[in-house]
Amino acid sequence: MDLLITGPVFDATGYAEILRNIALGLDQSGVNIRLEPRNLGQAMAPLPAATEEALRRMAGGMASGGASKPGVALHIFLAGFFMPVAGMFNIGLTMLEVDRVPADWVARCNMMDEIWVPSSFNLETFSASGVKREIIRVMQLGVDVKKFSPAGAPLEVPGLRGFVFLSVFEWILRKGYDLLLPAFLAEFGPEEDVSLLLKVHDNSGYDPAGASIRAYVDEVCRSMGRPTGQIVVISHVLPSDLMPALYRRANCFVLPTRGEGWNMPAIEAMASGLPVISTAWSGQMDFLQEAGAYLIEVEALEAVPMQGIANDKVYAGARWARPSVSHLRRLMRHVYERREEAAQVGLKAREVIRRRYSWDAAIAGMRARLAELS
Repeated sequence: MDLLITGPVFDATGYAEILRNIALGLDQSGVNIRLEPRNLGQAMAPLPAATEEALRRMAGGMASGGASKPGVALHIFLAGFFMPVAGMFNIGLTMLEVDRVPADWVARCNMMDEIWVPSSFNLETFSASGVKREIIRVMQLGVDVKKFSPAGAPLEVPGLRGFVFLSVFEWILRKGYDLLLPAFLAEFGPEEDVSLLLKVHDNSGYDPAGASIRAYVDEVCRSMGRPTGQIVVISHVLPSDLMPALYRRANCFVLPTRGEGWNMPAIEAMASGLPVISTAWSGQMDFLQEAGAYLIEVEALEAVPMQGIANDKVYAGARWARPSVSHLRRLMRHVYERREEAAQVGLKAREVIRRRYSWDAAIAGMRARLAELS
């Protein structure tokens, strides 16, 4: 079976992480893959040598040396950039974090033979926006449940206190950093033995040293009359083999997101045995509900503001969630004070993710569909 995969391969974006896992998983299952890289972000992901070697081999030609032309092309990218390949069966794997899909995305999706979305949320938002429902398939994504596990040593991070809330995200408004920081500082006093650990990066402004991020954190602390020591920032891109140890350093994962296509960090945290606090809306709900997350109430859906960024065009006219800050604070306090309960919630979540949402399960579903097309 031959397959062409196009999309971001080596950068630090979510799409690239998804593509890497799919390409490597299908390659190991016997699919003969050729990669055509299309960068999406500026920050590159530090990859294990064996992983990078395998990906570059696929980018150099058919993975196992075959010379036949693939009959199927899988495009893993923002839908507005889909470019069907003539003479092939074209599948677009994409997602969107808001309640509607823009007209140019709809047109590009309808040029494809099939659209894969990871959640029931996007099945509804894409079809309601005009993508032909008969071409849409929910094709769940996954997580490496062997790599992301409670077993193993935690990452050493200087400056952390006893109890650690962890948040992992790209530094964009959608992720709710403007809600999380003041909520944490308002809920937990400087005398309490608790830290907020932010593993963040800035793709839009490309600030690898994290100077602007740290300045924002310092300003929020100053404006609330609080010392900066309770919030610890890791602003560089961590090598992927260190991420499991990062999750093991935390007691709880928290992300008051305004909307997600999938939310890879949340499912990685669950696979690592962490209780998860996140917003009760969008593409993450399929696995958050099933695995038993602490869900932040949504006060309303509100218009996505124009932010002077490239995604303004994508989000124009769309809505996303407004998470309740007061409920976020109550959930953080609940997890902090009922640690044994929260730890059990995290372990039960891991079992659900291990059984239902591994990359092995996701790859099996994709391979089965590709076999039907071959």
